[in-house]
Amino acid sequence: MVSTRHNTEVSSNPIDPVAAQLEAIATKLEAMDTLKADMAALKRQVAAKEKVPFGSGRMEDAHSGFSNYSRRPFHKIEFPIFSGGDPRGWILKAEKNFRFYNTLDDEKVDVAVIHLKGDALDFYSWISSEQDVTYWEELVSTIQKHYGPPKFQNPDEYLCSVKQTGTVHEYRHEFTRRSARVRVISVESNETQIEH
Repeated sequence: MVSTRHNTEVSSNPIDPVAAQLEAIATKLEAMDTLKADMAALKRQVAAKEKVPFGSGRMEDAHSGFSNYSRRPFHKIEFPIFSGGDPRGWILKAEKNFRFYNTLDDEKVDVAVIHLKGDALDFYSWISSEQDVTYWEELVSTIQKHYGPPKFQNPDEYLCSVKQTGTVHEYRHEFTRRSARVRVISVESNETQIEH
């Protein structure tokens, strides 16, 4: 047999191109098997977290450190920003946000403070240096006292003082606006408290 330069080059190259392709395919198959195992593990974790009872407020994963937001994965509600002025709308939206995301009580103040800016942030900074504001109700009360005009300090009196000076529509609008501040206490609960 005649030896040519072409035959010599093939024999001196120890890696066969087909073998190299097979090795690359085998490596990719191993990587796919690893990904498949990782996906199965993630699916098991998600299934286990979905079994957590509604309202528990926490994920079982100790590394997460966040509230259970998986309850409504397709909705994102922006937390309102408060920079001063009438706080009623901000408080209402913040409380709805807390309920929607099932925010724990000890996280509410921190979440709310992150969304303060301008004068409201300066006010909180000053108040928090004087006293520890731990609970949402304390923060709400403090903000209402600072930003609410004196007529809002006693919402019951403010509601009782409404008078019709214009149209019925204007009166109803003013009555609705003022009554939004009043907390309704049922007659049955008052009778129960009196009896005890």
